[in-house]
Amino acid sequence: MSFSSEVKSELARTEPARKCCMLAEIAGFLRASGSVRITGGSFAIVASTESAATARHFKVLIETYFRNRIDIGIGASLRPGSQGRKGRNTYYLSISPDQKSMQILRETGMILIREGDDYFSDGIYQPIVKSKCCKKSYLRGMFLSCGTMSDPKKSYHLEFVLDKEQTALDLKKLIGSFVDLSANITKRGENWIVYMKKAQYISDMLGIIGADNAMLELESIRVSKEMHGDIKRKINCDYANVDRTLSAAEEQREWLRAIASAETGREAEAEEISDPASSFWTQGLRTLPAPLKEVAYLRLYKPEASLTEIGEALTPPLGKAAVSKRFAKLRALAEGE
Repeated sequence: MSFSSEVKSELARTEPARKCCMLAEIAGFLRASGSVRITGGSFAIVASTESAATARHFKVLIETYFRNRIDIGIGASLRPGSQGRKGRNTYYLSISPDQKSMQILRETGMILIREGDDYFSDGIYQPIVKSKCCKKSYLRGMFLSCGTMSDPKKSYHLEFVLDKEQTALDLKKLIGSFVDLSANITKRGENWIVYMKKAQYISDMLGIIGADNAMLELESIRVSKEMHGDIKRKINCDYANVDRTLSAAEEQREWLRAIASAETGREAEAEEISDPASSFWTQGLRTLPAPLKEVAYLRLYKPEASLTEIGEALTPPLGKAAVSKRFAKLRALAEGE
């Protein structure tokens, strides 16, 4: 089961505590999943979902709130953005005129009245989402209908797939009504996508719609990924520091080699380079001032040591800045300045 399916399975077990929240959740579900058909001159509602648990959940919710009975069948998906996955059943709720379809359309705000005439609304019916609890329920209904999210182990992405631009705009506004929460909109084919990619926003959204277990799992994954990211950054930083130290040490040995070559009048043999006690080094560095000679030989004997480590080996010990100044003088001598 995908992470998105697990979220929907958890939400399908959530029962709204208040009647207003029941209506808001039904409205959110039907707004995204519902389609209207004309049957015998009257309107019928058909809403589809690929989740049997979601179908059962809304069957109970609608029957409880409107005190009617509705049918569940299996057939092709009518959801926006759904192509009907091969090998998977699609469940649909069918509400006929004698099952209070017109009453449901009016109370959920799918049909409104303007100048005495009925018209179909594409947006979110604002009187349904006036209170905070109803906003949460509406979003839960929307997610159960057209929401999906990626596995947080792979990426952070939550989206709602809608077939009407006005619905998408209203949903974005509804999400933005919660503190420190926002979403974006994009068009994908014929559908409008309301989405969020920020982990904190997705976590907040899961908490808002009541997917507490999924939210805790996401937070656990998020903390683990951040911890591993910190460790990886520290390791990379350590490797980078080692590379810089070795590169600087090699450059400093080249300065010493140039000084010794100029003093002895010859280039060092291969075996002399790795032996700090060879005549090439003892003769080539003999005229250096004592402070410079001390750090020069420490570099030869400790080819991988950092400036801090060389400073700690001096008598008396010196800080990194002081050691760096001594090597700067050696560089000047090597370059004939």
